[in-house]
Amino acid sequence: MEGNMLIEKYHLLYTGVECLTNLQISTVGHAVLGLSDLELRCSYNPETGDDIYSIDISAELNGQYRTIVAFYPENRRKDGTLRMDGNYLNGRVTMNNPKQSSNVAVLIFNQTECIDETMYKCKVTYDSNIGTQFRESNATAIYVEARPTFPDSVPSYIPSAGIEEGMSVVFTCTGNVGKPMGTFRWIVYRRNANGISIQESLYDNVTTTGFETPGTCTFNGTSQLTLQVESLDNNAVVRCQVVYQDVPHGNLYKQTNMINVYYSVRNVTVTKSHLHYTFGPGQTTLTCTSDGNPAVRNEDYKWYKMSQQYTVIGTGSQLITNATVGESDVYICVAQNSYNGKTFSSNSSIQIKIGKILNS
Repeated sequence: MEGNMLIEKYHLLYTGVECLTNLQISTVGHAVLGLSDLELRCSYNPETGDDIYSIDISAELNGQYRTIVAFYPENRRKDGTLRMDGNYLNGRVTMNNPKQSSNVAVLIFNQTECIDETMYKCKVTYDSNIGTQFRESNATAIYVEARPTFPDSVPSYIPSAGIEEGMSVVFTCTGNVGKPMGTFRWIVYRRNANGISIQESLYDNVTTTGFETPGTCTFNGTSQLTLQVESLDNNAVVRCQVVYQDVPHGNLYKQTNMINVYYSVRNVTVTKSHLHYTFGPGQTTLTCTSDGNPAVRNEDYKWYKMSQQYTVIGTGSQLITNATVGESDVYICVAQNSYNGKTFSSNSSIQIKIGKILNS
């Protein structure tokens, strides 16, 4: 008799402890800083006869698990409530009690904040045939993501003035690159004097370093691009663009104004008003053109003749000659520009031969 009673006692103890099964806590949706669609769900399978008292969700806060939300089954006729340790959720969560048909308590985060990134557990308290019991789930984590924003400012660069061809210029870009940490990529647009793009160069393998800013759930990134500038980089625009989760965000960028790059005078060319180098006597106009930054000033064009190569015969981009029959000489145009305390010059020449015009 006593043996049967002992067996029955252990049977009751066994069924009482094991009657609540499949207790788990899980997340649905994404925890994104700000407006969110995240759900934290506590699900369980009670056995017939179990009387569920409450379903609690606890969060790890300051190194300890603390109950933040209490849910109740339908027969309790009580709304889900925030516990004292969960008051930080006030105004930004919705609590849905479990239905008998589903046995799932749902905590909906309408607005996600940094503090929500932590570990969570679910505990069910219930009355069974051996008294009040509770079971606790394994822990799950919420990882809060954050969207990137525009770079903090247009890219800065050093040196910021007096840039000349051959120099190495370091461009720096900083700003919120989101979480998980995104990157910056660089695009250089070479432009002509009218601001029209003539060449685009992408630099997407430049390193971005970052650190998670306390209290913001996001990474602040920094990237530097070093360019050895050429004359073609005069008027270029350098753009810093955010790449988040491997997707370039076309509208999240800032770029410099057109960059001034000094380069020495070159491509000096002399042309004349006649098509052939031999023509009749009279006035002939010679025109000298060049390329350089700064552009050659009109007074910095000087003209010489080979026969008088050390004597300046004129200044300005045009020279009007008065040649006589039989004259043959080489006219030389020397152009110069100056920057950063240095002066550069380049020249070109043209031969002029005056022949006799025959009467028809």
